[in-house]
Amino acid sequence: MRVLGIDWGRRRTGLALSDPLGLTCTPLEILEERDGERLLLRIIEVAREHDVGEVVVGLPRPLKGGTNRQLETVLEFVTTLRDRTALKIATWDERFTSRLAEKGRSGIAAQDAVAACYMLQDYLDNRAGTPGET
Repeated sequence: MRVLGIDWGRRRTGLALSDPLGLTCTPLEILEERDGERLLLRIIEVAREHDVGEVVVGLPRPLKGGTNRQLETVLEFVTTLRDRTALKIATWDERFTSRLAEKGRSGIAAQDAVAACYMLQDYLDNRAGTPGET
């Protein structure tokens, strides 16, 4: 079963896709869509195109804990995604993935898909042994 990773952003949303066994992932694409409805429809379309069985959305948790507007916006997106699709939707901490993606990447847009891949790979590596967030 393929897993789709999402690094949601106000301007760009990075997507990453696992292999069919759900062991590794690669950056997939960057969606430059600011309209929430169109973004949601495109993500559902991508999931269908790639036979995705699960979606993992990165949560931008503040370093000091608690919440902030960005985290609340992503949680609203997750709720809407859950309401609109029968796919399993999980969330996963995405802290530091953008910094990791910056290393060795020249294009800012490409970093969003790479950040999604770092988040998704962490999820894939941890889901078998240690339960993460859901």
